[in-house]
Amino acid sequence: MSDDIDDRLEEFISSLNIIREQLEQTTHTASSSAVDNIKDPDGGADEESSSIALEEYLANRLQQIGEVAPEKREVKGSRTGNGWDANQVMEHVYKIEPVSVKRAVDVAFSSYRNLPERIAGAFGRRKEALRIAVEPMVDYVPIWKVKGFHECYYLRTNSYRVNLRDDVVGVEVEGKTRDLILERKHRRFIPAAIVERLQKLASFLSNESKYFVISDILELAAKKTESELAMTSGGAMLTADQESTLTSWRTKRVFDLAELKVRGARVRVIESKISKETILEKFRERVVHMPERFKQILTNRLEVSELKRIYVPLIRIGVQKGLVPREVVVNGVNGEIADDELVELLETG
Repeated sequence: MSDDIDDRLEEFISSLNIIREQLEQTTHTASSSAVDNIKDPDGGADEESSSIALEEYLANRLQQIGEVAPEKREVKGSRTGNGWDANQVMEHVYKIEPVSVKRAVDVAFSSYRNLPERIAGAFGRRKEALRIAVEPMVDYVPIWKVKGFHECYYLRTNSYRVNLRDDVVGVEVEGKTRDLILERKHRRFIPAAIVERLQKLASFLSNESKYFVISDILELAAKKTESELAMTSGGAMLTADQESTLTSWRTKRVFDLAELKVRGARVRVIESKISKETILEKFRERVVHMPERFKQILTNRLEVSELKRIYVPLIRIGVQKGLVPREVVVNGVNGEIADDELVELLETG
């Protein structure tokens, strides 16, 4: 009998893997036919319907399998999805289109002038001219963004407590008589021996609350976690506000780093200090949460739906007044003076 259950279990897991491959192939075919920068509004509904269909299939197959032998507790060959292997995750490169160099120069000049100079200018007094010391430099600093989910179907054993009405004196479930347990609070001055004797005599006739326990129940459970992660090229985490500040401007897909050009400025492309494998490992640590108690893992799916390397422009303007040059860093995303903490985070984080 045990061998027959084991055979059916292996057949079940094999069928499950085939269904998963078919679902993944269908999703991949649908996504490859769409434009990269356009999201399908019905994609979430397809994903949800696929999960519901899979859950129904699992429930039906579980009824046919019955109890699983204890030696089948190992997590073997259950990993699916592209998130476990960095080679299976497609990386897309984008750039933020920077504001014009002319606008960045105007912002730099405006920030350089102090209040007395502005007052003097308002009254027409002569002031010392500002000029660009060197040709502006645009630093393209990469940040990483990854998005996906982890899904796990598993079996676990449990016990159910069924509370009964006060007038129930006996229960039969699926042809078996269940032992009733009295839930009563006794006064401390009554000896335990007397309490136990009274319980045996009056257990079936008592009007106190009663319940019975159904043990060794096999449950099919599902656990799903969705997450997204944004990091600097140095491996520092970005908050949602920081990530929005850096990527709120229009983005453009890049197929070659030679496309990172800006008219009227030199360009320097900063290399990422962390690899694709490192960012995916950080994402796994955040999103994968295996159940603490289980009898067997049926599926262990990690899917990365989005992996982006986004180049953020920082425009460096060398402004000189007299003999003293000074560098002003302009956020190429919004055309404002770059926040010092954010610049430090991008450059050293």
